[in-house]
Amino acid sequence: MWHGHQDIKFLLLDKLAWVEEFSRQEAKAYGYEDHDILSSSGILTFVDHGVVTISSIAKKLGISRQAVHKSVQILAKKDFLFLGEGQDKREKVICMTPQGEALLACRKSVMAKVETAIAQTLGKDAFAQLKKLLGVAWEENVS
Repeated sequence: MWHGHQDIKFLLLDKLAWVEEFSRQEAKAYGYEDHDILSSSGILTFVDHGVVTISSIAKKLGISRQAVHKSVQILAKKDFLFLGEGQDKREKVICMTPQGEALLACRKSVMAKVETAIAQTLGKDAFAQLKKLLGVAWEENVS
């Protein structure tokens, strides 16, 4: 591993890559395909936390609405999601099916294992501090 200056983006991406790989391996044990986990992870996570429109998810993920829509269509064909009517008729809301709820339950179980592994590595107090720091709204303090 390179031991020079590592900026925050590199450190976060490096750890995210580890979380994604750990998650893929764990999800396989539940019988899900890599593609299901890769294409749904961000979308399901945001839907579970109340971000339910394609444009909102695209903004959060930093990708185009078209890319999110394509992923949603793939997940809809696999019966994980469907697009329902929102309050604004111009935009559909993403809704989970029972199969999507099962995939989300798998994701939550896998994330619990990820968090346990990190806590074992860092120690419980350091892990709690890490989560607290990452939970701070950085964007509100940027001028």
